[in-house]
Amino acid sequence: MLVRPGADMGLDTPGCIQWELNRHREIPHMVIGETKIGGSWNEYDPEMLTVSFSDWMDMPGFTMEQWLGGKPLVKRLPSVAIATYLKKYVERLRLRKKFHQHFVVNSIKKMGDVWITEGKRSTDGRYDRSRLWWRAARRVPGNCRSLKEKLDSTKKTVIDDDQEHYDTPSTSASAPVIVVGDGVSSVDCVRHCLERDIPVIHVIRRNLRELRIYRMMIGRSAHKNYQRLLDANVSAISKCHVEITTGGGREIIESPYSTVAVCIGRESHFSTVFETPPTFLDYRNPQDETMFAIGSYAGDHFVRFLVGGCLRVAQHIYAGGNNNNLNKF
Repeated sequence: MLVRPGADMGLDTPGCIQWELNRHREIPHMVIGETKIGGSWNEYDPEMLTVSFSDWMDMPGFTMEQWLGGKPLVKRLPSVAIATYLKKYVERLRLRKKFHQHFVVNSIKKMGDVWITEGKRSTDGRYDRSRLWWRAARRVPGNCRSLKEKLDSTKKTVIDDDQEHYDTPSTSASAPVIVVGDGVSSVDCVRHCLERDIPVIHVIRRNLRELRIYRMMIGRSAHKNYQRLLDANVSAISKCHVEITTGGGREIIESPYSTVAVCIGRESHFSTVFETPPTFLDYRNPQDETMFAIGSYAGDHFVRFLVGGCLRVAQHIYAGGNNNNLNKF
């Protein structure tokens, strides 16, 4: 709300925060990622438009508008533009040397006051075992493309101008796509299906009173291939149908399906890299104050939520009063 006041309601109000780069207070850090800079944005269909408006994707200190040299002519940009912007952001803020790309983390453990990250790193397409370690100060921080590929893989043969034959009947118009989620990515999936005349059952967790984002979700517009289920959750998936509970569990609906697209944001977890997965409260591990979590690890699954988490972690670090130890990294 401070960065983009009223954005979810369609308002275009200037932000309430002024960003200032102070390199004397910079927190030494490194960024380890399985992909190249830009993350999952490199994996999406390059022509697929974001549902999020371009200014929702702004990063502190170098906005989308600054990168483009003016306001974009369209509100929604293709994913390839977002991936490019994130690379330019890293270059503009001179952060490139902090990034370790193509590093697959297998384990994270602490020995004394040293954190050790083990995994596989690739520089030429071949992965070699690698180890990164750093000393912890007393208070130091530690999808739509798949749907499109799935739908487009269905073979179609045009028999005549009025009829098409599907070699895979289960993905024909007789079986809907189940889209789960009530955020911007779910809307992109719905849009993609409806543009291809594919029926959709949209499972929305919120009830009518809570929903305030898109006209179709709140019933102000309709489409012959669109069905919404409010206050609903997918409770089971079998080979033949999806079980959906609505009204707080009062009603159970069974529906056939061709594909289920779960659009609840990228989910990350520590189950495979820690012997005992840590917990976090207010972005910090209560058992070890040298460990923090942001982004999807902390439940903030969308890019536009990242800034608040990062600011909170920075507050924790500076509130510790041990910033001199950070220079020992």
